[in-house]
Amino acid sequence: MNTKNLSSIYTFSFGEKLYAQFTFNAGVIVAAYGLFLENTILGIAYLIYSFIGILLLIRYTICPRCPHLHIGNDCVQMHSSIVKMIVSPKRTGPLNIYEKSLFIIVLYGIFIIPIYWIASNPVILILFLLLFGGHLLGLHIHFCPNCQNKNCIQNRNK
Repeated sequence: MNTKNLSSIYTFSFGEKLYAQFTFNAGVIVAAYGLFLENTILGIAYLIYSFIGILLLIRYTICPRCPHLHIGNDCVQMHSSIVKMIVSPKRTGPLNIYEKSLFIIVLYGIFIIPIYWIASNPVILILFLLLFGGHLLGLHIHFCPNCQNKNCIQNRNK
């Protein structure tokens, strides 16, 4: 993470953005493919769940409170101009119980939901665990300890 000269808000390097976006998106695609092999409707439902869930997270939970987005004009998951089109008006204060629940259900649901169905295909399961598991591990080991969004429930830098 880089510090901007004009503020104390960190911005993300190209490598950090590449890692976060690739592991997340590739993990979802691998899981959807594995689910699609098991049942077409499951694969489509998982993609819809993932896409709508992430849109809800961006719109209502962490992003409206994110100083990286609002002060640093940066985002690790998408281009900041796209996020700013989706995000609700700037919010302050901690997440309420509904926002926390939404965050946990979506982020960890995307990881947990496909495992049962893709377990029968070890190659897809391992690839998914490496990609999306790597995404979650990267969040907990690198991004969360350095995050300046004090309202995020995963922030390790409080």
